[in-house]
Formats: sequence, C-alpha cells, structure tokens
Amino acid sequence: MAKSKKKAGDINSSSMADIAFLLLIFFLVTTTMDVDTGMKRTLPPWIDPTEQQNDVDVNERNVLKVNVSRSGAIMVGTEEYGSNDLRRHGTHSRLSQEVYNFLTHLDRSNKKATEIDGMTYDVSEGLVSLKADDETKYKVYLKVQDELTHAFSLYRDDISFLVYGAKYDELDDIKASNIRKAVPMKISEAEPNDQTKK
Repeated sequence: MAKSKKKAGDINSSSMADIAFLLLIFFLVTTTMDVDTGMKRTLPPWIDPTEQQNDVDVNERNVLKVNVSRSGAIMVGTEEYGSNDLRRHGTHSRLSQEVYNFLTHLDRSNKKATEIDGMTYDVSEGLVSLKADDETKYKVYLKVQDELTHAFSLYRDDISFLVYGAKYDELDDIKASNIRKAVPMKISEAEPNDQTKK
C-alpha cells in the first residue's frame, strides 16, 4: 500500500515586516550621531577709527597676518612660505615656529599681566589673523590651521608648565580650564577672497 505524501504547510510570515520595522526603530533610537563642533576661534579686537594713532599701532603689533593664495603660497607678514614649511622637523614646522616666536618673544607681541590660580603671569596678547583665497585647496588650508593651532598648543604648554609644573594635557579639568582662559586660541579667520589680486 503506497504512503500518501503530505504537503508541508507554508510558514506564516505576515509578522516579519512588523519585526523588521521594530528593529529599525530600535536602532534609530539607540544609535548616537557624531556632531561636528567646529573650531573655536577668537575674532580680532575692534578698533575705533576715532582712537589715537598710537593705540592703533599697539593693536597692530599684536596681530600676525597669515595669507594663503590659491596656489598654496603662504605669506606671513612679508615672508613667503611654501608647502615644505608646513612639515614638522622635530617639534615645529617653519610656520608653527614663526607663530610660536610671535607669541613668546617680548619684542614680537605685547605681554599682559594675567592672573592664573591666584598668581600673576605675563601672557601674550598676540592674535593670528588667517585669510585665504576663495579657491585655496581645502587640504592646504587645514594644514595651515593645524600648524597655527599647534603653535598655540605649545605656548599653552609653556604657560601650564610655568604655573602648574606640568603640560596642559596632564592637568585636571579645573587647571586646564584656567589655562584655556588665560591662553585662548586667538586665531581669527577672515572671509575668503581673491588674494591674487593684492
């Protein structure tokens, strides 16, 4: 007698869409998104045109102008820098060394008596003004930014070591906050324009 073959029943998949939808909602709710915080920069001080010329000269002394052309040429004051000057040899690149010297040397920028944790220290009032051509390559612009920030970080380390006997990265939150307030990243970014016409 031949055995009758029973047909296997179909699997009910009507709830699969609901389960997939619930999993999608779960992952959307629990996943964190990275938020770009940007780069904190300080605007240059406003100069009243009615002030005496001597006050304007003092303010100009505290500003180091950095211009980047569309070809990648960099002008720091009247000195020309190239892409090789953005490469670090040891602690500094040529550009970061120039900015660091501007901040640290007494004859380059004014020093202001600043209170840090109950003591007074002379801290540079120097500000770096960065201006780029509107067609400057993004990679060059970011590299210049990186070197300017690096110089300020090293100067911050100097002040931190002077005040607390340790580098900025080794400080606790309160001490690090004191150093940040005393030595802000004074890098002003002007709106890009055509630097080749100047």
